[in-house]
Amino acid sequence: MAPKASQVAVLAAIALGACESPARVKPWRHAPDPTAEAARAPGSPALADVSTGAVIRAARDHTLRIQLDADPGRLNPLVAPTLWGRRITLGTVFEPLIRYVPPEAGGAAGRYAPRLARSWRVLASGLEVRIELEPGAKFHDGRPVTSSDVQFTLDAIRDPRRGISHIYPMLEDVEAVELITTYELRLRLKRPSGWVLRALAEIPILPMHVYDGSLLAGGALIGSGPWKIAATKGATVHLTRNDKYWGRRAAIADIEFVYQPDAAIALVEAKRGDFDIIPALIPAHYPEQASAPGIAAAFVPLDLRPLRLRYLAFHAARPGVADARVRQALALLVNRRDIEKRVFDGLARPALWPIWPGGFVSAPEIAVPAFDPAAASKLLDIAGWKDSDKDGIRDQAGTQLRLVMVGVEHKQAMDSSGPPQKTERDYFVDAARRIGVVIEVKTGGESWVDKQLDQGAYDIAELEWTGMVDMDVSRRLGSKNPQIASSPRIDRALDAMAAAWDPAERTRLATELAAALGETWPIAGIVADAPKGLVHKRVQNVRVWDGWIDLSQLALADE
Repeated sequence: MAPKASQVAVLAAIALGACESPARVKPWRHAPDPTAEAARAPGSPALADVSTGAVIRAARDHTLRIQLDADPGRLNPLVAPTLWGRRITLGTVFEPLIRYVPPEAGGAAGRYAPRLARSWRVLASGLEVRIELEPGAKFHDGRPVTSSDVQFTLDAIRDPRRGISHIYPMLEDVEAVELITTYELRLRLKRPSGWVLRALAEIPILPMHVYDGSLLAGGALIGSGPWKIAATKGATVHLTRNDKYWGRRAAIADIEFVYQPDAAIALVEAKRGDFDIIPALIPAHYPEQASAPGIAAAFVPLDLRPLRLRYLAFHAARPGVADARVRQALALLVNRRDIEKRVFDGLARPALWPIWPGGFVSAPEIAVPAFDPAAASKLLDIAGWKDSDKDGIRDQAGTQLRLVMVGVEHKQAMDSSGPPQKTERDYFVDAARRIGVVIEVKTGGESWVDKQLDQGAYDIAELEWTGMVDMDVSRRLGSKNPQIASSPRIDRALDAMAAAWDPAERTRLATELAAALGETWPIAGIVADAPKGLVHKRVQNVRVWDGWIDLSQLALADE
């Protein structure tokens, strides 16, 4: 079954970098400067509350302040967490067993390091993972972190009645979680699977004595991390340093996550020192915002590289796209450079496969093909699709090359004026029509798209893929997805990656996967999101990985 539109977001909640896509707004040349507009708004509570500003600046030397551009919702790390809920709590309040360390500059492969697990080893059979916990690790209430807590957490995720569907697939190869001692346990596996270790770097361990009755625990937020929840008052989530933390003491005493959806106001507040991290600037006003007076002197660009790929999936069982040469031709009709600039204001980048450093498959990226209608025409000719009756539409054996494309309906921005802005879909359909391929576009809501995917009622599906770095992609690219084209070579590459326990080994194997995809063309990437943010120069040790920053590694320099 092809991935559903709603399934495109599987694991999105655990993908720390899957930021919201840039809004389609009118070009900056025709819009007012957002910082100037905000400054002229005396009725804004954020600007009028001078006493709050004074309190913020008084705590500045020991407080890191981060803008939230969306409501974080419930902060429970397992029960339907939002993207910001995960960013706020994972690695700060709650900890996983393993830390996934970013690669060195220029590298593609991360590595695992201890967190709550002091050590781990995979037995020779590949069917058992032994884990030894840090004996000194404690939860915020002083209770020790034990193997029972780990067993409780993993079993809760593996229990389908708990409804933790965003993490459940990551542990499907685990057959049992068994206690050995208070600080040691084993995971018995159904088959050797390197994805199990990857999962352990994403799953927060909960104290059984707090969450056993209910994973919501009445709203309790008790973990083992270097910070504790101090307050969730109004629009601010305040974390304060856990001075009894079992590991290395956090360098920053306080972190405040402040919900400020108005990016213009957030930028004004950043200029006066009230924010240290702005995750994403207003697309239509970049790069002018980053170079504005008061910003360029105090901030540097922040490129979170969230994992969102916009792509086309081809239904290989349909006659029009059954031939790999046709699918490759269609891929060459995606004008990625124009789409990057004209649709996304430069805040996206061309992408073909889900393979790039820090991508769904973290490995060196192959060259993205240029927009090439001439080459696409030749491929279609070779595949037997020619305009035999000179009516402007290619045909074969009396059948015209007419394709059905489904996707979620695009909504025009509320503040748009003039004609609708051309979308990435429009560029593709227009290019196809010019070389004799007719594409009928059908759109609807996500549930409607789900139905079309279930029924296979499409030739091309325009989809979005969100997730996490270094993830299992077999459900989208291999024979597990029967609607797209696969091959023994693709399946062998995916199987080899699944059997690799070391991320560096998966990076090496990804070269073969890219080559196999280039033979079969099951999908064609359009662009990957690349929003731009800002981080204050006083924030030290900033390293982006998986779409976010490991806050536990940060420090604040004296200003």
